[in-house]
Amino acid sequence: MGFPRLLACMPFVIVHIQVFPTLYNSMTNKHQFSNVLLVCFVLTTAGYASMAVIGYLMFGPEVESQVTLNLPLNKVSSNLAIYTTLVNPISKFALMVTPITHALKDLLPRTNRNRVTSIFVSTVLVISITIVAFTVPFFGYLMSLVGAFLSVTASILLPCLCYLKISYTYRKFGCETVVIVAIIIVAIVMGISGTYISVMKIIHHL
Repeated sequence: MGFPRLLACMPFVIVHIQVFPTLYNSMTNKHQFSNVLLVCFVLTTAGYASMAVIGYLMFGPEVESQVTLNLPLNKVSSNLAIYTTLVNPISKFALMVTPITHALKDLLPRTNRNRVTSIFVSTVLVISITIVAFTVPFFGYLMSLVGAFLSVTASILLPCLCYLKISYTYRKFGCETVVIVAIIIVAIVMGISGTYISVMKIIHHL
């Protein structure tokens, strides 16, 4: 049961690859984009993998889902590490909520689109999401469901399928096609197994 849930949570690691088109457009030398992608994925994979290994070596089977929960609270270094990790989700939360805020503001009449309205809509949205996160008892399993279904679809399946369609790579059987098909198969397995276990956990807690 733990492995499928792991597969459900893993897509959250790469769910923010949607920022790459913006990064590409802002680059002066766009020919270096492939190198940027390679460096980003290598550093991200090394960072997450090293944290997972080090966390298990430090705390063994008792390691929490977030290794910072195992850190002692009476040390300055532990508090510094915890506060540093809090910056990441807070910054991501603001970036992810921005498109939703803009979409909600577009629904308002033009006469009501001002700075005060923008701040009000953003504040209400953030407060409502926070309330849902605290009140829903199985919010973690719900996030696993989102990661398994939506994140896999948006971050892995659709990019691979769109690339095959746009580049016509699927017409020629080569190493690139094999790699892309393998990624699609792994994504489908991750999506199905993660969605199944997440739905079963949610049903169990209803």
